[in-house]
Amino acid sequence: VRLHHELEKVEEKRTKTEEENEKLRQKLIEVEVTKQALQNELEKTKESQKRRGSKDIQKTDKKPAQTATEEENEDLKCQLALIKEEAVLMRKKTAKIDKEKDRLEQELQKYRSFYGELDSTHPKGEAGGPPTTRESELKLRLRLVEEEANILGRKIVELEVENRGLRAELDDLRGEGEGAGNSGCGATSGSGAGRGLGDDLTELRQQLQLVEDEAELLRRNLADAEDQNKKVTTELNKLRFKAGTHEGGARHGGGAAAMDGVKNEGLQEELKAARLQINDLSGKVMQLQYENRVLLSNMQRYDLATHLSLRPSPRDSDAESDAGGATSGRRESDEDSTSSRLIPPHRKREGPVGGESDSDEVRNNNGSSRCMTPTRGLYTPTGPEGSASSALARFLPGGRCSLRDRQQMVDIRAEAERLVRTIDRLIADTATIISEARVYVSNGDLMFGRGGEEGGEGDGSRIREHELLYRINAQMKAFRKELQAFIDRLEVPRLEDREAEEPLSMFQPIILLILILVLFSSLSYATIFKLVFLFTLFFVL
Repeated sequence: VRLHHELEKVEEKRTKTEEENEKLRQKLIEVEVTKQALQNELEKTKESQKRRGSKDIQKTDKKPAQTATEEENEDLKCQLALIKEEAVLMRKKTAKIDKEKDRLEQELQKYRSFYGELDSTHPKGEAGGPPTTRESELKLRLRLVEEEANILGRKIVELEVENRGLRAELDDLRGEGEGAGNSGCGATSGSGAGRGLGDDLTELRQQLQLVEDEAELLRRNLADAEDQNKKVTTELNKLRFKAGTHEGGARHGGGAAAMDGVKNEGLQEELKAARLQINDLSGKVMQLQYENRVLLSNMQRYDLATHLSLRPSPRDSDAESDAGGATSGRRESDEDSTSSRLIPPHRKREGPVGGESDSDEVRNNNGSSRCMTPTRGLYTPTGPEGSASSALARFLPGGRCSLRDRQQMVDIRAEAERLVRTIDRLIADTATIISEARVYVSNGDLMFGRGGEEGGEGDGSRIREHELLYRINAQMKAFRKELQAFIDRLEVPRLEDREAEEPLSMFQPIILLILILVLFSSLSYATIFKLVFLFTLFFVL
């Protein structure tokens, strides 16, 4: 609003300067008219002098000479009166221009105190840039126009000085003419006065030529000033139009065609930024998918290695078959049923990953050919058959797990949790982009409703972008759910102390026997034998 008021003030100043220029132009036209009249008078005097010179000097009478000089004096008096009036008007105009110049200088000082000096100006054909730079450029142009006005004022003063000189010369000529009329000199004196008048007329002609040159320069300067004023008016109209559109947008919230253009530019910038963010998010999603594939391949390799380590040796299988075929058959059926239950319903592997090939043992083994998934055997199912699948839940029949396997599982879990956090951040960023786009679209519904075919195309592109954003967000949420379910099913195997307990369980009876022998060394052999017998009987039972 303040910028709008300042632009209105500048427009008023510009109109005033245009009025002043118009008045100066009229004055110049009047000066040209008077100059033409003076030139005509000079030509008349020259012709009269030629005529008087051609006539016989002796036959000439004094009365016709006196009448000619009187007519010339009257003409000169009229011209002097006109020049005096023009000089008075010029003085008034110069006084007004000086006052206006002082006032404009004060306002320029205020503008400089408010906005500072202009650092860099744009070229003449360039109209871009923020309003502050354009305003400073307009101020600089106004300053140039004021300097031109000052130059014109100085030239007007110079013309006034020249007019005063011409007036003094005309007064001198008038005095000489009156003296010649009163003295009544003869033919020789008349011829001398004619020569003096001829010299004065030549001087006047030279001065008139100088005045013509000055008038031509002033005319050119006025034409340049008019061109500059036109440019300044066009710039001011543009700025006022833009300021009005900004003010109307702040008051009414949209509805005009110019404001639609401004909002279109803002929304296009926002959409460009949203597209860049969408591209970044799609790149991050592709990277996360690649990391997920790497994790799946690592898990499948780990599962394959653990399965190969779980395969029993031929001796153990022969012993188990000799011990009892029925129990082994039941156990195999139970393991098949539990392994079939442990297979998750999603993320089935569609082939080898990373250039790996299936081994002959994996092809020949029926149990291992049932979809090696990364979540196989990493959780214990709840149900009546949980006891039967407890061996598969810990990778080893006795619940043992090596430190290397456990470290690999911990690393996989940490990587999956990091992936979940990254996906959460991506989902949050996408949600903010969607909300911002929804806010801009809700604010610009009316504006885009008036756009016509271009608005329809913009609506289609925005709808496609919104659908793409929603689709990306939904896919990331689904992927996060699957990853969270995978983390929940992923149980890190625990290192149990049965490997350490077995040696202790082997040496505990011997240690206890040694302690008993040491404690009861003072007893007889019969009592010691009885105690050892009871001890072994206790452990056997």
